[in-house]
Amino acid sequence: MASDRSDSHGNLDLYTFELRSDIRPSRTVWIKGKVYDKKTGKGLPSAVELTELSGKEISSKVQTDENGNYLITLPIGKDYAFNVNRKGYLFYSANFPMSQKSPDITYNVDIPLQPIELNASIVLKNIFFDSKMFELKTESTTELDKVVQLLKDNPTLKIEISGHTDNIGKATDNLQLSEKRAQSVVKYLALKGIAPERLSSKGYGANQPVAPNTTEEGRSQNRRTELKILSR
Repeated sequence: MASDRSDSHGNLDLYTFELRSDIRPSRTVWIKGKVYDKKTGKGLPSAVELTELSGKEISSKVQTDENGNYLITLPIGKDYAFNVNRKGYLFYSANFPMSQKSPDITYNVDIPLQPIELNASIVLKNIFFDSKMFELKTESTTELDKVVQLLKDNPTLKIEISGHTDNIGKATDNLQLSEKRAQSVVKYLALKGIAPERLSSKGYGANQPVAPNTTEEGRSQNRRTELKILSR
């Protein structure tokens, strides 16, 4: 800091001091990018939200500029659900494990939004289950409530929730697990007031991989929950 206090040497003298550890600000990272229409590539003004997975409180909410550009700073040490919303589009879902990120670095994340149309689909990246289990973990509620809001905002939509697994284990066990996981999501949506006739569930096991099952990263991508528009 600079000060011209009475006991200084004159003009603005410079002083430094150590902050106590309990009042030091958190180390942070920067996330920037552009929200755009997946089909046309046109930038979209949108609301960008990040919510701590350990709770439902929104940690950061920003509005992009008219061209869809955004910039967010976040403290490390926590994991976040990343959601982007715009009328007429399926919401964007991502997961940011900031507890494992290096501080003082800028990450670029461009966000394609999928228009709401027949057979449009998205991966719900913040739906969580324990290994080999089908009970929804509490960290899933933020994302599930986004789906509830999507269906309430678009009251004629009918959707399919599908479950997918990697290829580890017996095919029959994987198929059954994926079906039960999809059913768990549908049950949650119905309990939140969505009419059952608007919801269907299906398990595909390991039959529709989106990445090779030869690496853990690929298997992680294949273990997923998807939302698909059946009619609008």
